[in-house]
Order: sequence, then C-alpha cells, then structure tokens
Amino acid sequence: MAAQITLEDVKPLMAELGFTVPDTVLQLLLDQVSAASVCMDGAGYAESLQKLLLIYAAARLAALSGARKIASQSAPSGASRSFTYDSSGTDHLYRQILAWDTNGCLGGLPISGVSVGFFDVVRGC
Repeated sequence: MAAQITLEDVKPLMAELGFTVPDTVLQLLLDQVSAASVCMDGAGYAESLQKLLLIYAAARLAALSGARKIASQSAPSGASRSFTYDSSGTDHLYRQILAWDTNGCLGGLPISGVSVGFFDVVRGC
C-alpha cells in the first residue's frame, strides 16, 4: 500500500534539525513528495521505507526552499536570535535517499541542492 505522511510525521524531524517553515508551505511540499509513493509502492518498497523516504525528502525540500534555521540565540534579556537560510544539516538525508531509493522514485524532486549558474556578457552592435 502506498504510504502517506502528514505534518505530524515531518515536523519532529524538522524541529530536531532546527528548521522552521510555515505549515501551509510544508503541507504543499508534502503534497509534492507524496506523489512519489505510488512509484515506491509499485517498486515493492516496504511501507516503512516509503514513509522514511517521504519524510526525509520533505525535510530536504523544506530546507532547500528557504526554511530558516536558528544559528544562535541569547537571552538574559538582551534577547537575540539569528537565523541561517541554507540546507546545511540535510545533506546526510540526501545521501540516505540516494542509497535507499534504488528505483529513483524521488528523482523528479529538486532535492539535490546542486545548481549551476551561467553568466554571460553580451555586447550590442
């Protein structure tokens, strides 16, 4: 049976990694990730592996989508908090996805985090 995940499945991992993202955005990411469960089910992945892969993929997508991560905080009341906006801390999730998703069911999702830019200067006549 194709596995399904909910916000309650993903939010503890996100909290453990220190990332926060609005529930609305996270739900939309879950909708994208969950589409891969049909492929995983057809490929014979165990339901527990499907859920794990979906949770990892959702956390990775959230991190790559601009989730904020607490970088530092202080208190006794010079209250201060700073955030970072990067995917550091989820690269290990990506490696696990690659290792366990042997049929590439999550391959259509932008979870690699690798982007290559191209800059070209064109001069007019």
